[in-house]
Amino acid sequence: MRAPASSAGRRARSVLCALGLALLAAWAGAARISIDAASDPDSRLEIRTVTLPDGTEVALYVLTGDDLIVRIDSDELRANHVEVDLTNRIVRVIGPGTFTSGGQTVTGDDLVIDLRDETFIGDDVLIVTEAIDVKGDRASRVPGLIRVAMGFFSPCTRCGQELEDYAFTADQVEIYPGDRLVAFGATVLVRGVAVMYLPVMVLPIGPQDRQPRLEYATGDATHRALLAIDWPYASGADAYGDVGIRYYADVLPGGGWFGDALLGGGVVESYLGGSLYHRYYTERGKGAFAVDYTPGFLTYGVGGTAGPVTGRTEPIFTVRLDYADEEVLGPPQTSFAVRRDDSRRPGIWEAEVSASDVRNGVVGRFTSQVYVDSDPTDTVTTPSYAGSTVPLQTLARLRLEPEALPDPVAGVLKLERLFVDVGAFQDRSNPLNRSAAVSPISTGGRAVESHALSLTPLDLWSGARLEGSTDFTGYYYDTGERQVDWASSLTLQQALGGFGALGVTYTRNVREGETPYRFDVLPYRNRSDVRARLRLDPVAWLRFEQRAGYVIVDDRDPTQVGWAPLESTLTLLGNLDWISLTVKNAYDLKAGDPGTLDTTLTLTSRGTVRASLTVEHSQDLMRTPDRLTGEPHDTTETSATASIGVQGVVELSATTAYRYSPLTPAAGQPADHFDDLEVKLTLGTLAHTDAVPGLAVTYARDLDLGQVSAFGVEAAATLGGLQFDASERIALPSGRLSASKLRLVWPGVAAAQAEGLLWLDTAWLGLPQPEPYARQLAFTLEGAPASGSPDWQVRYTTIADPALAPAGRALGYRSSTLTGRALVVDRVAGPVRFGVDGFVELLWHDEQQPTTYLRRANLTFGVDLWDRVGLQGTVGYTGTYDYAAEAVATGRLTLQEVALMARPLDTLYVGMVIDDVWNLTGGSATGIDLRPRFVAVWNRCCWALYGSWDSRTGALAITLTTPGTTQGLGHVFDTGWVIPERRP
Repeated sequence: MRAPASSAGRRARSVLCALGLALLAAWAGAARISIDAASDPDSRLEIRTVTLPDGTEVALYVLTGDDLIVRIDSDELRANHVEVDLTNRIVRVIGPGTFTSGGQTVTGDDLVIDLRDETFIGDDVLIVTEAIDVKGDRASRVPGLIRVAMGFFSPCTRCGQELEDYAFTADQVEIYPGDRLVAFGATVLVRGVAVMYLPVMVLPIGPQDRQPRLEYATGDATHRALLAIDWPYASGADAYGDVGIRYYADVLPGGGWFGDALLGGGVVESYLGGSLYHRYYTERGKGAFAVDYTPGFLTYGVGGTAGPVTGRTEPIFTVRLDYADEEVLGPPQTSFAVRRDDSRRPGIWEAEVSASDVRNGVVGRFTSQVYVDSDPTDTVTTPSYAGSTVPLQTLARLRLEPEALPDPVAGVLKLERLFVDVGAFQDRSNPLNRSAAVSPISTGGRAVESHALSLTPLDLWSGARLEGSTDFTGYYYDTGERQVDWASSLTLQQALGGFGALGVTYTRNVREGETPYRFDVLPYRNRSDVRARLRLDPVAWLRFEQRAGYVIVDDRDPTQVGWAPLESTLTLLGNLDWISLTVKNAYDLKAGDPGTLDTTLTLTSRGTVRASLTVEHSQDLMRTPDRLTGEPHDTTETSATASIGVQGVVELSATTAYRYSPLTPAAGQPADHFDDLEVKLTLGTLAHTDAVPGLAVTYARDLDLGQVSAFGVEAAATLGGLQFDASERIALPSGRLSASKLRLVWPGVAAAQAEGLLWLDTAWLGLPQPEPYARQLAFTLEGAPASGSPDWQVRYTTIADPALAPAGRALGYRSSTLTGRALVVDRVAGPVRFGVDGFVELLWHDEQQPTTYLRRANLTFGVDLWDRVGLQGTVGYTGTYDYAAEAVATGRLTLQEVALMARPLDTLYVGMVIDDVWNLTGGSATGIDLRPRFVAVWNRCCWALYGSWDSRTGALAITLTTPGTTQGLGHVFDTGWVIPERRP
């Protein structure tokens, strides 16, 4: 009696899960297998014992069900009937099945997958790769290769064509996934009809950068013809590359119909160049070998190849061979490189090698970097890598350092760094070393010893702590010379019973000695100093800090020798958040200048009602000459800043400063005692984050002159969905308008703005009233997006000038312009899709401009109608005006790649492209001369035919391309078929 379906399904899935575990155990270390039978609750498992022809017995696990999924590592098998041979590690599909591995999908009958060597075989197969589909009677796979017997393939298979435009059949097809397809005994079919037989055919199926590349360009008397081909290849599983051949030809037009048609002229001189770029991989790293050769070309005089030969350029040879282990693999590490690049350093061969390893706790690294000049007679004699810190040649260099640094000695002395560097070098001589400078180049050996030690904090007695460091690097040369770079410091700090601390630091920094080489010159330095710092904080509200020091020697800046300034800081009430008092002084002990005593008092209250007061007083303790005038000057001054207000409601602030002994003023001017007294009153808030309106008035007065020095008003309000801002600043004492703005914004819709309007009359404030003057006016209407810049704008600007006012009017206008901008990106309106980026500028009629005219415009656009008609391109216009004739003098319309295309059929595109400059001025001798380039494209998905006719030059171009390529096979014919030039 059969169990219910649900029970049977559960039992089957449980058994299959158990089988998955058994298979996983059986193939441990070889393949991870899982089985999914969730799509069929009635799936079944049977275990059968079968005797093979050789007499051995094997156990077969037979799985049946709809759409079973067997996953083998990252591969996937789908079938309805699967047999698993655990003994021989073979998976068989009875009937149809689909196997997906590494981006390829194989569909066929009776597939056999051998897990031991990652192979499979199958009948009546369909192999789906990323680039192409292949059908065949039988297929087999080994790693990196799929073989198909009696294969059929076509790039048109995925184009939906009932009968492929072209296809291929072959006795045998070999697929190298991701690289190429090779067909043996291939027949070319055109619309199902055999038209050609090829013994061998190769079809690249790799990515774009692994496709063959063909470049073809005709020449003329001044331009060289070129035919170049680059072909990718693979060399086993661990290497691939590209090989290229380039043919150049100097041509002379009119040299013969064959040469004119093929190369643009008869061949005067031929050249051959080429390239090879080979990449290879090893178990530990990767490398490359690249060679490129460009021949030397003849040079010609005036007229190109029609003139005399004047010389020949040097050939350019580029070579690169390099290899490097992957750093993530750790030691040992090896890398090397050999290079030559005549375009940068002609005739210079450069080589470098590096090897590192760890042995017996020591890390060793050997390096060498050398060069050979194959042409010592030219002007280039040095390698590209050499510089101020890199020698001309590192003949050999070995650096040794411990893999791990030892623990501190006695727990206090710690080794931070240690290495030894021994090498032989060649470099330009050190010009500062007299003995080395007798020769321009120095060659010899150098040994470097470098170490860094630190004294970990050492407690000497109660509260006393000693710490220090030393960093030494010594350079020793075979000439007997040496260089030393040695920096040391020692610090003793004494805690003062929890009420402060006293610290003293001695520092010594020495760089001395000589080197014969330029690359490792050290700038001389000898400086020693003692620094002290005292900190006292006996109570929470009091802190006193003092810094001082003495520079014992400083050969780089001798003026620093002696006592350093004594810097003192007293901070009172620093533990409170509403009051603080700070007193600072810097006493120059060397000059005897006590400096200034700077006192700062800050009072702050927080909460809804806020108030603050900051008073700063700087007392000059000794008069010193002014830096510019030399006049004895007392810089004592007091400044104050105060504010009070209710948060979000009102705030009043004021600031000023007073100088007690200012410099002598200019004749007729008062002494500069005061900074301007600036008072600012703010009501509400100026931000639009709330509905509270705001008004701010700024008033500044020059207390020395007794007059207003500045006045400004700002206002802001949010009215429903509208935001209003206004501001005005007056330049004083002239009383002229400095800046003003009125702005109304409807967020997400539009914004209107006016600038230059005197919207607030200042006469009632007692401000000076200026004589009539010219001022800039601007009116703007623009978009107001939630974020980003406006996508459209219309702006009118002018200068209101009373000197140009007509009779009966107070103002005249000049330099008036109207500009418009629009940026529309991919908008859809019904069947229309469009995008516009445009700008237009008109000079507007005013007192100086007799008439309005278009000065310049630019429009980049794209329009698509019903996916059938498209118009795109860039149109620009520039105009000039003749003020004597009061008329537009010139108007030029520039069309750049303006294309009108239509798609009457799904696969056919026809249209025209215009690149031209039209003179639109009346009476022009040329005017509009419409002679476009007509184009037609027949796109058949798996191939395309492109044709164009330039009605201006008569050039007829025909190109045949294939999918995924940027170039194709084509030719340009000079037909002489032109549209005659328009004559008035």
